[in-house]
Amino acid sequence: MNKKVVIVEDDRLLSIVLKKMANSIGYDVLATCPGGRNAIETVEKMNPDLVIMDIMLADNVSGIEAMKSIRTHSNVPVVYITAQNDARIRQEAVTVTNSAYLLKPVKVNQLQEAIQTVQFAA
Repeated sequence: MNKKVVIVEDDRLLSIVLKKMANSIGYDVLATCPGGRNAIETVEKMNPDLVIMDIMLADNVSGIEAMKSIRTHSNVPVVYITAQNDARIRQEAVTVTNSAYLLKPVKVNQLQEAIQTVQFAA
């Protein structure tokens, strides 16, 4: 049985690419969300095994803020995928437990390694 993932990415094309990557490494994509608020509700409702999360999202709730909210009810592993190569943002992101941080563009082997890292820590 494949593991389940929720992808949170506001770029529609990248969301499709991430979905294909997740499928190729054995994940079923439960949902894709363009914003942080939607991600919080979706993760709470669907209880995935993993979240792949952009940091800068379409609404005014960042991926980091969304994960902090999700952490109040779930310790689901998260892999942040972002174009933000900023030390302060990276530091804030990794303060969320059970997380990994990748810079765009991401290759499937990088995603797979990050997923293995957060699953091992879970």
